[in-house]
Amino acid sequence: MKKNKLLLLVFVVLLSANAIAQPFADIVSFNYQTFSAMYKDSVRSKNHTDNYAFSLFFPKEFKNGNMLLVRINSELLNSTIMPDTSYSRQLASVSVPLGFQFVSKSKKWKTVTIVIPKLASDFRDNAMNSNNYQLGGIFLENYLPNDKLKIKAGLYYNREAFGNFFMPLVGLDWKINKRISLYGVLPTNYKVEFNLLKNRLYSGVCFKSLTRSFRLSKGNNYDYVRYDEEQLKVFVDYFVVPKLLLFAEAGYTLGKSPIQYMYNTNEKVYYNPVYTPTQSYPIFNVGIAFRIRQDLEKSEEIK
Repeated sequence: MKKNKLLLLVFVVLLSANAIAQPFADIVSFNYQTFSAMYKDSVRSKNHTDNYAFSLFFPKEFKNGNMLLVRINSELLNSTIMPDTSYSRQLASVSVPLGFQFVSKSKKWKTVTIVIPKLASDFRDNAMNSNNYQLGGIFLENYLPNDKLKIKAGLYYNREAFGNFFMPLVGLDWKINKRISLYGVLPTNYKVEFNLLKNRLYSGVCFKSLTRSFRLSKGNNYDYVRYDEEQLKVFVDYFVVPKLLLFAEAGYTLGKSPIQYMYNTNEKVYYNPVYTPTQSYPIFNVGIAFRIRQDLEKSEEIK
Protein backbone atom coordinates (compact mmCIF):
# COMPACT_ATOMS: atom_id res chain seq x y z
CA MET A 1 0.00 0.00 0.00
CA LYS A 2 2.75 2.48 0.96
CA LYS A 3 4.62 1.69 -2.24
CA ASN A 4 1.53 2.37 -4.34
CA LYS A 5 0.91 5.66 -2.55
CA LEU A 6 4.49 6.72 -3.19
CA LEU A 7 4.22 5.94 -6.90
CA LEU A 8 0.97 7.90 -7.13
CA LEU A 9 2.67 10.84 -5.40
CA VAL A 10 5.54 10.76 -7.87
CA PHE A 11 3.01 10.76 -10.68
CA VAL A 12 1.29 13.88 -9.36
CA VAL A 13 4.59 15.71 -8.99
CA LEU A 14 5.77 14.83 -12.46
CA LEU A 15 2.46 15.77 -13.97
CA SER A 16 2.67 19.17 -12.35
CA ALA A 17 6.18 19.74 -13.66
CA ASN A 18 5.09 19.30 -17.23
CA ALA A 19 3.18 22.14 -18.85
CA ILE A 20 1.83 19.59 -21.31
CA ALA A 21 -0.29 17.87 -18.68
CA GLN A 22 -1.20 14.24 -19.26
CA PRO A 23 -2.50 11.23 -17.30
CA PHE A 24 0.97 9.71 -17.01
CA ALA A 25 4.50 10.70 -16.04
CA ASP A 26 7.86 9.67 -17.48
CA ILE A 27 10.42 9.67 -14.67
CA VAL A 28 13.22 8.91 -17.13
CA SER A 29 12.79 8.94 -20.90
CA PHE A 30 14.82 8.84 -24.09
CA ASN A 31 13.49 9.27 -27.61
CA TYR A 32 14.78 9.45 -31.17
CA GLN A 33 12.95 11.42 -33.85
CA THR A 34 13.90 11.60 -37.52
CA PHE A 35 12.77 13.08 -40.83
CA SER A 36 14.00 13.52 -44.40
CA ALA A 37 12.66 16.40 -46.50
CA MET A 38 13.36 17.70 -49.98
CA TYR A 39 14.65 21.27 -50.12
CA LYS A 40 12.31 23.71 -51.86
CA ASP A 41 15.07 24.98 -54.15
CA SER A 42 16.32 21.53 -55.19
CA VAL A 43 14.91 18.30 -56.60
CA ARG A 44 18.00 16.27 -55.69
CA SER A 45 19.06 17.16 -52.13
CA LYS A 46 17.37 16.33 -48.85
CA ASN A 47 17.63 17.60 -45.31
CA HIS A 48 17.97 14.59 -43.04
CA THR A 49 17.58 15.51 -39.36
CA ASP A 50 18.00 13.20 -36.36
CA ASN A 51 16.74 14.45 -33.00
CA TYR A 52 17.78 12.85 -29.69
CA ALA A 53 16.10 13.89 -26.42
CA PHE A 54 16.61 12.84 -22.79
CA SER A 55 14.64 13.85 -19.68
CA LEU A 56 15.05 13.20 -15.96
CA PHE A 57 12.96 14.45 -13.02
CA PHE A 58 13.49 14.96 -9.26
CA PRO A 59 10.56 15.91 -6.94
CA LYS A 60 10.36 17.13 -3.35
CA GLU A 61 7.07 17.13 -1.40
CA PHE A 62 6.32 19.27 1.65
CA LYS A 63 3.96 18.48 4.53
CA ASN A 64 1.24 20.82 3.29
CA GLY A 65 1.09 19.06 -0.08
CA ASN A 66 3.01 21.72 -2.00
CA MET A 67 5.87 20.45 -4.13
CA LEU A 68 9.23 21.52 -5.45
CA LEU A 69 9.76 20.52 -9.09
CA VAL A 70 13.16 20.01 -10.72
CA ARG A 71 13.72 18.55 -14.17
CA ILE A 72 16.69 18.15 -16.53
CA ASN A 73 16.06 18.17 -20.29
CA SER A 74 18.60 17.78 -23.08
CA GLU A 75 18.34 17.69 -26.85
CA LEU A 76 20.68 17.09 -29.80
CA LEU A 77 19.76 17.88 -33.42
CA ASN A 78 21.97 16.57 -36.20
CA SER A 79 21.11 17.84 -39.71
CA THR A 80 22.80 16.59 -42.88
CA ILE A 81 22.38 17.28 -46.57
CA MET A 82 21.74 14.03 -48.39
CA PRO A 83 23.37 12.46 -50.35
CA ASP A 84 26.41 14.64 -49.48
CA THR A 85 26.80 13.58 -45.85
CA SER A 86 29.97 15.67 -45.44
CA TYR A 87 27.76 18.75 -45.06
CA SER A 88 26.45 18.33 -41.52
CA ARG A 89 25.56 20.65 -38.62
CA GLN A 90 24.66 20.05 -34.97
CA LEU A 91 22.52 21.99 -32.50
CA ALA A 92 22.05 21.19 -28.81
CA SER A 93 20.24 22.45 -25.74
CA VAL A 94 20.19 21.82 -22.00
CA SER A 95 17.49 23.19 -19.71
CA VAL A 96 16.76 22.84 -16.00
CA PRO A 97 13.12 23.73 -15.28
CA LEU A 98 12.68 24.70 -11.61
CA GLY A 99 9.13 24.95 -10.35
CA PHE A 100 6.68 24.82 -7.52
CA GLN A 101 3.16 23.47 -7.22
CA PHE A 102 0.71 25.15 -4.86
CA VAL A 103 -2.29 23.00 -3.84
CA SER A 104 -5.51 24.46 -2.41
CA LYS A 105 -7.03 23.06 0.77
CA SER A 106 -9.93 21.64 -1.21
CA LYS A 107 -7.46 19.90 -3.62
CA LYS A 108 -9.56 21.16 -6.52
CA TRP A 109 -7.10 23.88 -7.51
CA LYS A 110 -3.43 23.42 -8.35
CA THR A 111 -1.19 26.26 -9.42
CA VAL A 112 2.11 25.48 -11.13
CA THR A 113 4.85 28.05 -11.69
CA ILE A 114 8.11 27.09 -13.40
CA VAL A 115 11.26 29.01 -14.29
CA ILE A 116 13.26 27.58 -17.21
CA PRO A 117 16.96 28.52 -17.60
CA LYS A 118 18.33 27.14 -20.86
CA LEU A 119 21.42 26.92 -23.05
CA ALA A 120 20.74 26.45 -26.78
CA SER A 121 23.52 26.70 -29.33
CA ASP A 122 25.74 24.92 -31.84
CA PHE A 123 28.45 25.10 -29.10
CA ARG A 124 31.23 25.60 -31.67
CA ASP A 125 32.89 28.52 -29.87
CA ASN A 126 35.61 27.80 -27.31
CA ALA A 127 33.86 29.84 -24.60
CA MET A 128 30.23 30.27 -23.64
CA ASN A 129 28.53 33.42 -24.83
CA SER A 130 25.64 35.34 -23.28
CA ASN A 131 23.81 34.87 -26.59
CA ASN A 132 23.55 31.15 -25.81
CA TYR A 133 21.42 31.71 -22.71
CA GLN A 134 17.64 31.74 -22.71
CA LEU A 135 15.24 32.24 -19.85
CA GLY A 136 11.57 31.33 -19.79
CA GLY A 137 8.73 30.29 -17.57
CA ILE A 138 5.32 28.66 -17.25
CA PHE A 139 2.22 29.53 -15.27
CA LEU A 140 -0.52 26.89 -15.32
CA GLU A 141 -3.74 26.85 -13.32
CA ASN A 142 -5.52 23.49 -12.91
CA TYR A 143 -9.13 23.02 -11.79
CA LEU A 144 -10.34 19.49 -10.95
CA PRO A 145 -14.15 19.38 -10.59
CA ASN A 146 -14.01 15.56 -10.34
CA ASP A 147 -11.58 12.68 -10.85
CA LYS A 148 -12.49 12.35 -14.54
CA LEU A 149 -12.14 15.97 -15.60
CA LYS A 150 -9.44 18.62 -15.40
CA ILE A 151 -9.56 22.14 -16.86
CA LYS A 152 -6.30 24.02 -17.44
CA ALA A 153 -5.26 27.52 -18.48
CA GLY A 154 -2.00 29.41 -18.35
CA LEU A 155 0.85 31.08 -20.19
CA TYR A 156 4.25 30.04 -21.53
CA TYR A 157 7.07 32.55 -22.13
CA ASN A 158 10.64 32.22 -23.36
CA ARG A 159 13.28 34.71 -24.41
CA GLU A 160 14.16 33.05 -27.71
CA ALA A 161 17.05 33.98 -29.99
CA PHE A 162 14.49 35.82 -32.16
CA GLY A 163 12.96 37.75 -29.22
CA ASN A 164 10.16 37.40 -26.70
CA PHE A 165 7.87 34.43 -27.32
CA PHE A 166 4.51 34.25 -25.52
CA MET A 167 2.04 31.40 -25.88
CA PRO A 168 -1.35 31.14 -24.09
CA LEU A 169 -2.17 27.64 -22.82
CA VAL A 170 -5.58 26.02 -22.48
CA GLY A 171 -6.49 22.38 -21.97
CA LEU A 172 -9.09 19.82 -21.03
CA ASP A 173 -8.35 16.33 -19.68
CA TRP A 174 -11.41 14.09 -19.90
CA LYS A 175 -11.56 10.37 -19.17
CA ILE A 176 -14.66 9.50 -21.20
CA ASN A 177 -14.69 5.86 -20.14
CA LYS A 178 -12.26 3.04 -19.32
CA ARG A 179 -11.09 2.90 -22.93
CA ILE A 180 -11.10 6.49 -24.23
CA SER A 181 -9.31 9.57 -22.88
CA LEU A 182 -8.63 13.09 -24.14
CA TYR A 183 -5.78 15.09 -22.64
CA GLY A 184 -3.16 17.77 -23.20
CA VAL A 185 -2.69 21.50 -23.49
CA LEU A 186 -3.26 23.46 -26.69
CA PRO A 187 -1.56 24.66 -28.78
CA THR A 188 1.43 22.57 -27.62
CA ASN A 189 0.23 18.97 -27.38
CA TYR A 190 -3.09 17.13 -27.43
CA LYS A 191 -4.00 13.43 -27.63
CA VAL A 192 -7.00 11.21 -28.21
CA GLU A 193 -6.08 7.90 -26.60
CA PHE A 194 -7.62 4.42 -26.82
CA ASN A 195 -6.75 1.59 -24.41
CA LEU A 196 -6.59 -1.36 -26.81
CA LEU A 197 -5.23 -3.96 -24.40
CA LYS A 198 -5.99 -3.47 -20.72
CA ASN A 199 -3.11 -1.87 -18.83
CA ARG A 200 -0.63 -2.71 -21.59
CA LEU A 201 -1.34 -1.32 -25.07
CA TYR A 202 -2.49 2.23 -25.88
CA SER A 203 -2.91 3.95 -29.23
CA GLY A 204 -4.48 7.03 -30.76
CA VAL A 205 -3.82 10.30 -32.57
CA CYS A 206 -1.90 13.31 -31.33
CA PHE A 207 -1.08 16.87 -32.31
CA LYS A 208 2.21 18.50 -31.32
CA SER A 209 3.38 22.08 -31.78
CA LEU A 210 6.74 23.29 -30.49
CA THR A 211 8.84 26.38 -31.26
CA ARG A 212 12.47 26.72 -30.17
CA SER A 213 15.66 28.44 -31.31
CA PHE A 214 19.42 27.86 -31.18
CA ARG A 215 22.17 30.48 -31.33
CA LEU A 216 24.98 29.86 -33.81
CA SER A 217 28.69 30.54 -33.24
CA LYS A 218 30.77 33.63 -33.95
CA GLY A 219 31.87 32.12 -37.27
CA ASN A 220 28.21 32.22 -38.29
CA ASN A 221 27.79 35.87 -37.16
CA TYR A 222 25.76 34.77 -34.13
CA ASP A 223 22.81 34.02 -36.42
CA TYR A 224 20.17 31.67 -35.06
CA VAL A 225 18.21 28.63 -36.19
CA ARG A 226 14.47 28.51 -35.52
CA TYR A 227 12.62 25.20 -35.51
CA ASP A 228 8.80 25.23 -35.65
CA GLU A 229 7.33 21.76 -35.23
CA GLU A 230 3.66 21.20 -36.02
CA GLN A 231 2.92 17.50 -36.25
CA LEU A 232 -0.15 15.32 -36.68
CA LYS A 233 0.67 11.71 -35.77
CA VAL A 234 -0.63 8.31 -34.72
CA PHE A 235 1.04 6.73 -31.70
CA VAL A 236 1.42 3.35 -29.99
CA ASP A 237 2.48 2.86 -26.35
CA TYR A 238 3.32 -0.64 -25.14
CA PHE A 239 4.26 -1.70 -21.60
CA VAL A 240 6.82 -4.49 -21.92
CA VAL A 241 6.62 -4.97 -18.16
CA PRO A 242 4.80 -2.74 -15.62
CA LYS A 243 6.08 0.85 -15.93
CA LEU A 244 8.69 0.05 -18.60
CA LEU A 245 7.31 1.47 -21.83
CA LEU A 246 8.27 1.36 -25.49
CA PHE A 247 6.56 3.94 -27.70
CA ALA A 248 6.43 4.88 -31.36
CA GLU A 249 4.86 7.68 -33.40
CA ALA A 250 4.46 8.27 -37.13
CA GLY A 251 2.87 11.16 -38.92
CA TYR A 252 3.27 14.27 -41.01
CA THR A 253 4.58 17.71 -40.23
CA LEU A 254 2.57 20.85 -40.89
CA GLY A 255 5.36 23.15 -39.71
CA LYS A 256 8.84 24.09 -40.85
CA SER A 257 12.22 22.41 -40.79
CA PRO A 258 15.09 24.13 -38.92
CA ILE A 259 15.74 27.45 -40.74
CA GLN A 260 18.61 29.91 -40.23
CA TYR A 261 17.91 33.63 -39.66
CA MET A 262 20.17 36.66 -39.49
CA TYR A 263 21.20 37.92 -36.04
CA ASN A 264 18.42 39.92 -34.34
CA THR A 265 16.18 39.89 -37.42
CA ASN A 266 13.45 37.77 -39.02
CA GLU A 267 15.39 37.65 -42.30
CA LYS A 268 16.17 34.16 -43.59
CA VAL A 269 19.76 33.25 -44.43
CA TYR A 270 20.38 31.21 -47.57
CA TYR A 271 24.18 30.90 -47.60
CA ASN A 272 24.02 27.92 -45.19
CA PRO A 273 22.42 25.19 -47.32
CA VAL A 274 21.65 22.94 -44.32
CA TYR A 275 19.15 25.29 -42.65
CA THR A 276 17.11 26.49 -45.63
CA PRO A 277 13.36 25.91 -46.27
CA THR A 278 12.18 22.41 -47.14
CA GLN A 279 8.97 20.89 -48.37
CA SER A 280 6.56 19.24 -45.88
CA TYR A 281 7.67 15.82 -44.73
CA PRO A 282 6.73 12.63 -42.82
CA ILE A 283 8.21 12.26 -39.33
CA PHE A 284 8.90 9.28 -37.06
CA ASN A 285 9.64 8.98 -33.34
CA VAL A 286 10.55 6.02 -31.09
CA GLY A 287 11.55 5.87 -27.45
CA ILE A 288 11.71 4.17 -24.09
CA ALA A 289 10.53 5.42 -20.71
CA PHE A 290 9.93 4.52 -17.10
CA ARG A 291 6.29 5.61 -17.05
CA ILE A 292 3.72 5.82 -14.27
CA ARG A 293 0.08 6.06 -15.32
CA GLN A 294 -2.40 7.62 -12.91
CA ASP A 295 -5.24 5.28 -13.83
CA LEU A 296 -3.11 2.16 -13.25
CA GLU A 297 -1.80 3.42 -9.92
CA LYS A 298 -5.32 4.22 -8.75
CA SER A 299 -6.51 0.72 -9.61
CA GLU A 300 -3.58 -0.73 -7.67
CA GLU A 301 -4.42 1.55 -4.74
CA ILE A 302 -7.97 0.18 -4.62
CA LYS A 303 -6.71 -3.40 -4.54
